[in-house]
Amino acid sequence: MLFKKNIIIALVVIIFTASVSYAAENAILNVANKIFEESKAIKPLLEKTKDIVLMSSMWDSCIVAKTQLDAYFSMLGIFEVVKEEAARQKAIDIISSWLKVAKKTNELNMKSLTAIPKIYEPTTELHVRKLNGYFAEMNYCINNELKKLSEIKNALKVKK
Repeated sequence: MLFKKNIIIALVVIIFTASVSYAAENAILNVANKIFEESKAIKPLLEKTKDIVLMSSMWDSCIVAKTQLDAYFSMLGIFEVVKEEAARQKAIDIISSWLKVAKKTNELNMKSLTAIPKIYEPTTELHVRKLNGYFAEMNYCINNELKKLSEIKNALKVKK
């Protein structure tokens, strides 16, 4: 019985690691890279734009989003060191909570970007549209990750 339980736990961890690696390598990592590239495109514009407050805010939003994703990737290492089922479930709760905060931050960023009454330069408008798209894409990826985490948590509950 204990042997079967250990095999099932090992399979869940392997499946989770593989699915997280796949997601990280594809969807979320791609969004993180897009946001990082956008921050690099915005930074030189800070010196000469008429929309300095907005551009500065967008650059800050890029940095915060990238930092949140970097923290998420770091937290995935929790699964390599956790041995107990209860601790794994707690780790899933922590990571899920972090992703939900990142999603709320993105929603706030998108709301702020669309609430700007006057944009002076077309370049600024272009970056606003790009960032809104990236934040929406990131939230889509976060929803997918939250679904995977929920499935893993449910699988751990079933084993009890």
